[in-house]
Amino acid sequence: MVLIFTLFNNTILASIISGGAAALVSYCINSRALKSKGEKVIIYWAPILEELLKTGFALVLRSNVFLSHVTFGAVEAVYDIWAQDSITAYLAGLASFISHGVFGAITQHFIYQGHTFLGIATAVLIHIAWNYVVIKMKNQH
Repeated sequence: MVLIFTLFNNTILASIISGGAAALVSYCINSRALKSKGEKVIIYWAPILEELLKTGFALVLRSNVFLSHVTFGAVEAVYDIWAQDSITAYLAGLASFISHGVFGAITQHFIYQGHTFLGIATAVLIHIAWNYVVIKMKNQH
């Protein structure tokens, strides 16, 4: 019998679990916050929450931070496509996948340098700027 904890010895599996868990928790919190507070939640609150969850779960499970972020981006991409099923949704999904990979690469770089907080903070600021631009473009159409 395989104990659940032995699954976490596999870095790839643990990274997928951490990214998937971060996506699920983020979706539950962000969707409720969006309904009650509006789009500013997407710009300011969601990046803080998402970067903390993606990196935090990866660190707790001793997995790969970059792969956790990529997994999160993949889950978000699938959701974007499933929710709208349009060419715009496919582009949004691709942007989600790539952007979360970039946030993960930035965070992982700083962690390798021994600066975990700086990595998360940098990813949060870039994520906020990204979401600001995306929401501004969305509202102009």
